[in-house]
Amino acid sequence: MKKLTLSALAVCAVVGSAFAGPAKDFKQPAAPQFFQDKEFALDAFYSYNDAQHRDPQLSKNGGDIIKPQFFVDGSGGGVGVTYFFARYFGVGVEGNWWNGTRPGISQETHDALLAKGRDIPRSFDKEVGSQVTANLILRYPMEFTTFGVAPYIFGGGGALFSDENCGFSDVGAGVEVRITPKVGVFTDWRWNFMTGDNRNDVSTTRAGVRFVF
Repeated sequence: MKKLTLSALAVCAVVGSAFAGPAKDFKQPAAPQFFQDKEFALDAFYSYNDAQHRDPQLSKNGGDIIKPQFFVDGSGGGVGVTYFFARYFGVGVEGNWWNGTRPGISQETHDALLAKGRDIPRSFDKEVGSQVTANLILRYPMEFTTFGVAPYIFGGGGALFSDENCGFSDVGAGVEVRITPKVGVFTDWRWNFMTGDNRNDVSTTRAGVRFVF
């Protein structure tokens, strides 16, 4: 009786495996690719613009020479578009609006002249300037299991529009962290070489979010 039962179980096992078909290998799902070879993205960012300060100079007769400082420190923000036509190379265009343009003098000079009872020749009121920049970007994307990282450098130039317009060139570096293949955060720093008389250079730090399409 036992032999008959064991034989029946063996037959059922063989028949069951035949109906089940060949065994399938289990494959781990592939990790997402966070950076594509060709990408178009929209950026939104906060910026802090640090103007290089100038100290007052002395004339030959000992009087103050007021050297105007067109840019002062100011916060702002803006939007931009970025297009990577290859995995490592791209171009970007952005607009940055910040409260730090003023055809006047530095805060230090302003306070020193007031302390001496001197007249202030120009207004100290800050104004909002519109800065438009185009850059060539070189990045190095790195893929990890749950996120991507891409350090980058860039350079280019543009124009700043206020009551007295001027041009500039810039160089900088930054890093982007891609949270998903479609959303990333970034931060970067740049030096703006301003052109024109009495235009002091400005360094800009940005932090923002990037939406990839």
